Amino acid sequence: MSNESPREAALKALAQWATSQKSVRPRLTAAAWRAGERNVRAIARAAGVSRDTVYADLTAEGVDYRDRSQAPAEETVTTRPAGSYLLQVSLTTYGVLHRDPPEETGLAVNLTRALRNPPEDPDVRERMIQRTGLDPEVRAYVLDTPGALDIIGRTADQLRTLVDGWGNPTGQLVRGFVFCKGGRHRSVVVAEEIATWLRAGGYGVEVDHLDITKPVVI
Repeated sequence: MSNESPREAALKALAQWATSQKSVRPRLTAAAWRAGERNVRAIARAAGVSRDTVYADLTAEGVDYRDRSQAPAEETVTTRPAGSYLLQVSLTTYGVLHRDPPEETGLAVNLTRALRNPPEDPDVRERMIQRTGLDPEVRAYVLDTPGALDIIGRTADQLRTLVDGWGNPTGQLVRGFVFCKGGRHRSVVVAEEIATWLRAGGYGVEVDHLDITKPVVI
Protein backbone atom coordinates (compact mmCIF):
# COMPACT_ATOMS: atom_id res chain seq x y z
CA MET A 1 0.00 0.00 0.00
CA SER A 2 1.15 3.51 -0.75
CA ASN A 3 1.93 5.88 2.10
CA GLU A 4 1.12 8.90 -0.05
CA SER A 5 -1.41 11.34 1.31
CA PRO A 6 -4.28 12.43 -0.97
CA ARG A 7 -2.51 15.76 -1.44
CA GLU A 8 0.77 14.10 -2.44
CA ALA A 9 -1.00 11.72 -4.79
CA ALA A 10 -2.85 14.59 -6.46
CA LEU A 11 0.37 16.55 -7.00
CA LYS A 12 2.07 13.46 -8.40
CA ALA A 13 -0.74 12.94 -10.89
CA LEU A 14 -0.59 16.58 -11.86
CA ALA A 15 3.15 16.39 -12.49
CA GLN A 16 2.77 13.23 -14.58
CA TRP A 17 -0.02 14.41 -16.85
CA ALA A 18 0.06 18.22 -16.96
CA THR A 19 2.57 18.45 -19.81
CA SER A 20 1.53 15.54 -22.01
CA GLN A 21 -2.22 15.93 -21.44
CA LYS A 22 -2.75 19.67 -21.17
CA SER A 23 -6.50 19.34 -21.59
CA VAL A 24 -6.78 17.59 -18.23
CA ARG A 25 -4.46 19.98 -16.37
CA PRO A 26 -7.25 22.26 -15.00
CA ARG A 27 -9.08 19.26 -13.57
CA LEU A 28 -5.91 17.88 -11.99
CA THR A 29 -5.02 21.31 -10.66
CA ALA A 30 -8.42 21.59 -8.99
CA ALA A 31 -8.06 18.04 -7.66
CA ALA A 32 -4.77 18.94 -5.98
CA TRP A 33 -6.38 22.00 -4.41
CA ARG A 34 -9.37 20.03 -3.15
CA ALA A 35 -7.06 17.35 -1.79
CA GLY A 36 -5.59 19.96 0.53
CA GLU A 37 -2.65 21.43 -1.41
CA ARG A 38 -3.21 25.17 -0.93
CA ASN A 39 0.33 26.24 -1.86
CA VAL A 40 -0.11 27.68 -5.35
CA ARG A 41 3.64 27.68 -5.92
CA ALA A 42 3.77 23.95 -5.26
CA ILE A 43 0.93 23.33 -7.71
CA ALA A 44 2.60 25.54 -10.33
CA ARG A 45 5.90 23.66 -9.95
CA ALA A 46 4.19 20.30 -10.29
CA ALA A 47 2.31 21.37 -13.41
CA GLY A 48 5.25 23.25 -14.93
CA VAL A 49 3.21 26.44 -15.33
CA SER A 50 3.04 29.91 -13.83
CA ARG A 51 0.95 30.80 -10.80
CA ASP A 52 -1.31 32.86 -13.09
CA THR A 53 -2.09 29.68 -15.04
CA VAL A 54 -2.89 27.85 -11.80
CA TYR A 55 -5.29 30.61 -10.77
CA ALA A 56 -6.93 30.45 -14.23
CA ASP A 57 -7.25 26.67 -14.01
CA LEU A 58 -8.80 26.83 -10.55
CA THR A 59 -11.29 29.46 -11.69
CA ALA A 60 -12.21 27.37 -14.75
CA GLU A 61 -12.95 24.44 -12.44
CA GLY A 62 -15.13 26.48 -10.13
CA VAL A 63 -12.62 26.81 -7.29
CA ASP A 64 -12.68 30.10 -5.36
CA TYR A 65 -8.97 30.40 -4.62
CA ARG A 66 -9.51 33.75 -2.91
CA ASP A 67 -11.31 32.09 -0.03
CA ARG A 68 -8.44 31.42 2.37
CA SER A 69 -10.61 30.23 5.26
CA GLN A 70 -8.37 27.16 5.31
CA ALA A 71 -4.77 28.20 5.80
CA PRO A 72 -2.46 26.67 3.17
CA ALA A 73 0.74 24.88 4.03
CA GLU A 74 3.46 27.28 2.91
CA GLU A 75 7.09 26.56 2.23
CA THR A 76 7.94 30.22 2.61
CA VAL A 77 7.27 32.50 5.58
CA THR A 78 3.78 33.93 5.11
CA THR A 79 1.94 36.51 7.17
CA ARG A 80 -1.84 36.84 7.04
CA PRO A 81 -4.66 38.11 9.25
CA ALA A 82 -6.49 35.58 11.39
CA GLY A 83 -9.81 34.09 10.32
CA SER A 84 -11.62 33.96 7.00
CA TYR A 85 -11.18 36.75 4.49
CA LEU A 86 -11.28 37.56 0.80
CA LEU A 87 -7.76 37.62 -0.59
CA GLN A 88 -7.39 40.70 -2.78
CA VAL A 89 -3.67 41.52 -2.69
CA SER A 90 -0.71 39.14 -2.73
CA LEU A 91 2.65 40.69 -1.79
CA THR A 92 5.89 38.79 -2.34
CA THR A 93 9.36 39.73 -1.10
CA TYR A 94 12.65 38.35 -2.35
CA GLY A 95 16.34 39.14 -2.72
CA VAL A 96 17.88 39.71 -6.13
CA LEU A 97 21.12 38.10 -4.91
CA HIS A 98 19.21 34.87 -4.25
CA ARG A 99 16.89 34.52 -7.23
CA ASP A 100 15.63 35.91 -10.51
CA PRO A 101 12.43 37.98 -10.53
CA PRO A 102 9.21 35.93 -10.37
CA GLU A 103 7.52 35.08 -13.66
CA GLU A 104 4.23 36.65 -12.64
CA THR A 105 3.49 40.27 -13.46
CA GLY A 106 2.65 42.79 -10.79
CA LEU A 107 3.57 46.09 -9.20
CA ALA A 108 7.31 46.07 -8.45
CA VAL A 109 9.06 48.01 -5.68
CA ASN A 110 12.84 48.04 -6.08
CA LEU A 111 14.66 48.67 -2.80
CA THR A 112 18.12 47.49 -3.86
CA ARG A 113 19.38 51.08 -3.79
CA ALA A 114 16.75 52.56 -1.49
CA LEU A 115 16.57 52.96 2.29
CA ARG A 116 19.22 51.99 4.81
CA ASN A 117 20.30 48.37 4.70
CA PRO A 118 20.82 47.19 8.31
CA PRO A 119 23.68 44.73 7.59
CA GLU A 120 25.67 47.54 5.93
CA ASP A 121 25.63 49.71 9.06
CA PRO A 122 28.65 48.77 11.25
CA ASP A 123 26.92 50.19 14.33
CA VAL A 124 24.11 47.65 14.21
CA ARG A 125 25.37 44.96 11.83
CA GLU A 126 26.09 42.28 14.42
CA ARG A 127 22.58 42.50 15.85
CA MET A 128 20.79 42.91 12.55
CA ILE A 129 22.33 39.95 10.74
CA GLN A 130 20.76 37.70 13.38
CA ARG A 131 17.29 39.18 12.79
CA THR A 132 14.80 39.76 10.00
CA GLY A 133 12.38 42.46 8.95
CA LEU A 134 9.73 40.89 11.19
CA ASP A 135 11.75 41.95 14.23
CA PRO A 136 10.61 45.26 15.85
CA GLU A 137 14.15 46.67 15.98
CA VAL A 138 14.75 46.01 12.28
CA ARG A 139 11.35 47.48 11.43
CA ALA A 140 12.09 50.65 13.39
CA TYR A 141 15.53 50.99 11.79
CA VAL A 142 14.23 50.70 8.22
CA LEU A 143 11.16 52.88 8.73
CA ASP A 144 13.34 55.60 10.25
CA THR A 145 15.04 56.02 6.88
CA PRO A 146 13.96 59.26 5.15
CA GLY A 147 11.54 58.42 2.36
CA ALA A 148 10.45 55.04 3.71
CA LEU A 149 6.90 56.11 4.53
CA ASP A 150 6.58 57.85 1.16
CA ILE A 151 7.44 54.60 -0.64
CA ILE A 152 4.98 52.66 1.50
CA GLY A 153 2.18 55.19 1.10
CA ARG A 154 2.56 55.51 -2.67
CA THR A 155 2.66 51.74 -3.14
CA ALA A 156 -0.38 51.18 -0.93
CA ASP A 157 -2.29 53.81 -2.92
CA GLN A 158 -1.36 52.14 -6.22
CA LEU A 159 -2.45 48.72 -4.99
CA ARG A 160 -5.73 50.10 -3.67
CA THR A 161 -6.40 51.66 -7.06
CA LEU A 162 -5.79 48.37 -8.82
CA VAL A 163 -8.00 46.41 -6.43
CA ASP A 164 -10.82 48.91 -6.81
CA GLY A 165 -10.95 48.36 -10.55
CA TRP A 166 -8.94 50.93 -12.45
CA GLY A 167 -6.50 48.83 -14.48
CA ASN A 168 -8.06 45.68 -13.03
CA PRO A 169 -11.48 45.48 -14.69
CA THR A 170 -11.92 41.75 -14.07
CA GLY A 171 -11.30 42.03 -10.34
CA GLN A 172 -8.40 39.57 -10.40
CA LEU A 173 -5.98 39.11 -7.54
CA VAL A 174 -3.56 42.05 -7.46
CA ARG A 175 0.12 41.24 -6.97
CA GLY A 176 2.98 43.31 -5.69
CA PHE A 177 6.66 42.40 -5.53
CA VAL A 178 9.01 44.10 -3.08
CA PHE A 179 12.67 43.24 -3.45
CA CYS A 180 16.02 44.25 -2.05
CA LYS A 181 19.45 42.62 -2.19
CA GLY A 182 18.91 39.77 0.25
CA GLY A 183 15.16 39.72 0.83
CA ARG A 184 15.62 39.58 4.59
CA HIS A 185 15.36 43.12 5.95
CA ARG A 186 14.24 46.12 3.86
CA SER A 187 11.82 44.33 1.55
CA VAL A 188 10.24 42.46 4.46
CA VAL A 189 9.68 45.62 6.51
CA VAL A 190 8.25 47.59 3.59
CA ALA A 191 5.94 44.80 2.41
CA GLU A 192 4.61 44.21 5.93
CA GLU A 193 3.96 47.91 6.39
CA ILE A 194 2.16 48.12 3.05
CA ALA A 195 0.02 45.17 4.12
CA THR A 196 -0.77 46.89 7.42
CA TRP A 197 -1.92 50.04 5.62
CA LEU A 198 -4.10 48.04 3.22
CA ARG A 199 -5.62 45.85 5.93
CA ALA A 200 -6.54 48.97 7.89
CA GLY A 201 -8.66 49.92 4.88
CA GLY A 202 -10.43 46.56 4.84
CA TYR A 203 -8.42 44.86 2.08
CA GLY A 204 -7.46 41.18 2.31
CA VAL A 205 -3.69 40.88 2.04
CA GLU A 206 -1.17 38.05 2.35
CA VAL A 207 2.60 38.45 2.29
CA ASP A 208 5.00 35.73 1.16
CA HIS A 209 8.66 36.19 2.18
CA LEU A 210 10.65 33.95 -0.16
CA ASP A 211 14.17 34.63 1.14
CA ILE A 212 13.69 35.75 4.73
CA THR A 213 15.41 32.60 6.04
CA LYS A 214 18.35 32.84 3.63
CA PRO A 215 21.83 33.91 4.82
CA VAL A 216 22.63 37.62 4.86
CA VAL A 217 24.23 38.87 1.65
CA ILE A 218 25.45 42.36 0.78
